[in-house]
Amino acid sequence: MFTRSPNQMFRLFRGVSQARKFSTKNRDIETKAAQAASKDARVPRMMSGPQRSMIQALDDYEADPSWSVNQRNMVDRLFYAPVASTESQIRNDMKTAHRLMAKFDFDDMVWNHISARCLYDQTEDCCDLPLDSFLITPGGMHFSEVRSEDFVFDTVDECGNIIHSGIYQHRPDIRSIIHTHTPAIMTVSVLKSGFKFLTQDSAAFYNKIGYHDWEGLHCSEVEKERIAENLGSEGIALFMRNHGATVVGRSVQEAWVRTYYLDRCCKVQLAAMATGDELIECPEDLLKHAQSQIEEFFPHGKYEWRALSRLVDK
Repeated sequence: MFTRSPNQMFRLFRGVSQARKFSTKNRDIETKAAQAASKDARVPRMMSGPQRSMIQALDDYEADPSWSVNQRNMVDRLFYAPVASTESQIRNDMKTAHRLMAKFDFDDMVWNHISARCLYDQTEDCCDLPLDSFLITPGGMHFSEVRSEDFVFDTVDECGNIIHSGIYQHRPDIRSIIHTHTPAIMTVSVLKSGFKFLTQDSAAFYNKIGYHDWEGLHCSEVEKERIAENLGSEGIALFMRNHGATVVGRSVQEAWVRTYYLDRCCKVQLAAMATGDELIECPEDLLKHAQSQIEEFFPHGKYEWRALSRLVDK
């Protein structure tokens, strides 16, 4: 069991060897943890030995009553942000997501929308949000000024209600949805060839992108069925032709980070196409391999969210 001080844990995470400073007992613990990590195929091999040992030890530390609150908070800050489990946490994550959209220029004045709901399975006892409802951008506010208490259960933007409700009805695994009109995403939405898999970042979207033809403003109850159908049962991003895109996730942080990477992939694609040179697209077998690595080791939002939150909480 790991019982090191926060400073020692931090040095270990940074890959700095402290073996000579540890007691024989601590050296034995580190050796055993490293051996366990080397045998565990779930630990990323691209990380250093000490980093792998730390990740391997996370399950142990969470169950260790000897860890202080400060120690737990420090490791949480270093490694990952938990998925929101109360309405107040969901509201706070949504506020952060809106502020980040404004900071990264993903917003569109007072338009676009982000929504979130609690876990679909009531047995998981997520929070006090009604099972059949979701919180969404209120409308009429710039994303940089939205507060946690501003989110509503029914937005004034009817298009937002149509897009989000349709997806939630057909995808019980989805807990957050982001609809955006970034210039790069809109540009790719008008290309007949659509989205291209050119970089390793694009692997996360392999076989998980859908397309929905433009039908004017999304205000029809009938269209929401087609939106959900075009996203599919496993899709994570839907390009809405001549319009923008809708990105989904199992948490607010996952949906936001997926949106970030989708926009960046579109920017890279457009920059590459502008050169006029022949494009080198990623092979399908490597896209599948990289996708499984991302999902297993680095799911979107898990490791980035705390740092992203600090950007807008200053």
